[in-house]
Amino acid sequence: MSRALCVSVVLYLTVSLGISQQVDNPKVPNPPTTAIPDGEAHFTAEQLDKYYLVYNNPDVRYLRTLFDEYLRGESGKEDEFNLLKAWSSDYYKSKFIVLSRDRNPFGGTLITIIFQDRPDKIFVSWVYSEGAEKGLKLRVLDPSKYSDEDVKQTRTRYRMFFEDKVHAM
Repeated sequence: MSRALCVSVVLYLTVSLGISQQVDNPKVPNPPTTAIPDGEAHFTAEQLDKYYLVYNNPDVRYLRTLFDEYLRGESGKEDEFNLLKAWSSDYYKSKFIVLSRDRNPFGGTLITIIFQDRPDKIFVSWVYSEGAEKGLKLRVLDPSKYSDEDVKQTRTRYRMFFEDKVHAM
């Protein structure tokens, strides 16, 4: 039997007898809408002690100092204050929680924060040490790329930090 005839017979049987190749198409679960794990996180006393050390870092403390200077209307840091003007001063009146602190490959530190009293956005700041005196300077304060669902899940996951007024900056 020729190849063309074989193909024709297979096609005829498939169409006329309703024989078709079954494709396994298992239901794919809906992808998660957030990268933040479900539920509230629980930490040991040792883990918390290590985490709270982040608030002793000069770059983290600098953010609090800068926010306070901006709220008092001080001068001398207009470039940095212009970055802060993009957001409501209600953010800076609130204490903030450090979600992460990482070295920036271009220098300085990337600090991801969320404000306790206005937890609707997660911000990424870039604090850079510059000049001969190595003074700190805020280079960037932008909302992160986290979705609204991520932000909501962050409030649930790290609830204890939102309630902690002692350690937050």
